[in-house]
Amino acid sequence: MASPLSKIVETLTSSPEGLEGRDPEFIRRQLPRLWLIAQVYHRAEVEGFENVPDEPVLFVGNHSGGATVADSWIFMLAYNTFFTVEGRPMIGMAHRALTATPGIGHMLRKLGAVTAGHEAAEQVFSEGGSLLVYPGGDVEALRPTRDKNKLNFDGRKGFLKLAHANGVKIVPVVATGGQETLWVLNDGKALAKLMRFDKMLRIKSVPITFSMPWGFLPGGLPHFPFPAKIRMRVLEPIDLREKYGDDPDWDQAYAYVTSLMQRELSALAAKTVLPVLG
Repeated sequence: MASPLSKIVETLTSSPEGLEGRDPEFIRRQLPRLWLIAQVYHRAEVEGFENVPDEPVLFVGNHSGGATVADSWIFMLAYNTFFTVEGRPMIGMAHRALTATPGIGHMLRKLGAVTAGHEAAEQVFSEGGSLLVYPGGDVEALRPTRDKNKLNFDGRKGFLKLAHANGVKIVPVVATGGQETLWVLNDGKALAKLMRFDKMLRIKSVPITFSMPWGFLPGGLPHFPFPAKIRMRVLEPIDLREKYGDDPDWDQAYAYVTSLMQRELSALAAKTVLPVLG
């Protein structure tokens, strides 16, 4: 029998799939002020949009910043600014812990986010939209600050199979600075298992963090981010079918994509002179 907590979560995550919940007019109204905040507060830099082909693609990024994930917000804002709100619609996959949060979840859906899942992803592609996913999920977003510039997809290969099955190219996106918007002291996997969050909420990491306004706290609650400089780079597309054929070696494909992204992430991180200041 489902627990009361599970029932609440299930109710809160019953959101529209595909492009249905995205509100272009809402995005158009909010975009100027939100992008101004991103540029002033995070001195956001996003480069490489010229690498995006004019077709549905799967954007694959490294994930940072706990529950606030400033890099995700910045990429969505930069994308809609570059391609315009109506130009090439994109949907971001978000953990249900975010889409289920009252207020935040509703705004996320209007900005173009859905609860992560293969059915929703396939619907986005069938409707001609692109998709943004973060394979590392909460494990990567809540990795220790000492590993801030290390890619951690936790061995998850579902994004590869999703792109291959739907015949779309992968466009990698690397970002630095997000893991400086809070401090994460440990990986938090042991506490997540102890509290059974990994089973009930699919949350694999409950680390000790330091953030505003919470101070020291177990877990990564939505917080007010430190004003870290965030840099992002969009890489050239990868066609898995062209590179690996109809029956890929998934381990080989995973190693190729992650090593490519790590190399570019390290190069981008080399631009940072001082933490937070950039």
